[in-house]
Amino acid sequence: MTLGLDARCAELKAAGKDVISLAAGQPDFPGPPEALDAARAFLDGCDGKVRYTPSSGIPELRAAAAAQIEAVTGVHYEPSQVVVTCGAKEAIALAMFALTGPGDEVLVPTPAWLSYQPMAMLADVTTRFLRTASADGFKLKPEQLAAAITPATRVLVLNTPGNPSGAVYTRDELAALAEVLADTDIAVISDEIYWPFVYDGEHCSPASLPGMAERCAVVNGVSKTFSMTGWRVGYVAAPADLAKCIASMKSHTTSNASATAQHAALGALRAGPDYTRKMVAAFARRRALALAALGAMPDVEVAPPGGAFYLFPRVDAYYGGRVSDSISFCEALLDQTGVACVPGAAFQEDSCIRLSYAIADAALAEALDRIAGFLENLRAGAREATA
Repeated sequence: MTLGLDARCAELKAAGKDVISLAAGQPDFPGPPEALDAARAFLDGCDGKVRYTPSSGIPELRAAAAAQIEAVTGVHYEPSQVVVTCGAKEAIALAMFALTGPGDEVLVPTPAWLSYQPMAMLADVTTRFLRTASADGFKLKPEQLAAAITPATRVLVLNTPGNPSGAVYTRDELAALAEVLADTDIAVISDEIYWPFVYDGEHCSPASLPGMAERCAVVNGVSKTFSMTGWRVGYVAAPADLAKCIASMKSHTTSNASATAQHAALGALRAGPDYTRKMVAAFARRRALALAALGAMPDVEVAPPGGAFYLFPRVDAYYGGRVSDSISFCEALLDQTGVACVPGAAFQEDSCIRLSYAIADAALAEALDRIAGFLENLRAGAREATA
């Protein structure tokens, strides 16, 4: 749905409409120069002969990715335990396919990124959504997890920092979930693609907890961390047997990620975290701007997200008449103001909408002004209807 909205925005812009997209989850920064330099150096050095690489990725990138994930999780991974994929999306899907089979269940706390369920469906696996509450920071409680587990449960998907809510689990919160899993054979797919973007507290990987690395597939990549979404390079680190299974499936599906993109990703990882820190500082500023603006809008509820670069405000106080749910809300918002947001229904939470603040400050401020005007028009219409 997010990519579809982005395409719709492109169509409107091509037709001369003034459109501001807060829909797509991609930073507005260019990729780091080190990534571009590495890609150019590879192309210059190969004399146009861009060949297959090992399907699991070039050895240098696997080693660099293993080192990055170890720095994030505190868990040592050999390069052989890392598989380079066509974006983090493929990493999650391959882990899902490797860990499950027909008739199994996958537990997904909601609101949740919209691709988890289709991936489970492709594996002929049932998705069981575990609805979390805004009052709990949209985070899964251990008692919920314990009550949801059945003999068919094979995987729990955890996403921290979370999309769309920005939820960031603390170490204690993850430890409580780990305790529930301790006497089970349930694996965890840990989607950590937003790990650097934490504004309150710090990122903690489930794999860092005692006994959890053996059951975790840790997914990461360069798309968000280095603003390299279109390069499509992700990676997954896992116990040796699981990594071997994922690597086998990778070899028989998409083979290797783009050779040029792998060298670009290697350049970014070798350059270190300075570029990402600049993005984090900019997003923290934009987060504050957006929270202040939304907080001033009547009947809009929004909690400060701990991480990622989204806000997930509750707007169902404005439902009624033509605007009856999050989908019609976002359609009307785009048609009337040129601002694109993602309906919360896409994430299993229809009371909210998702907006990204990974865009330039001025564009973000203008979009928020338009949203305020749109809400005022909805209030005025409601007053007229009841007069």
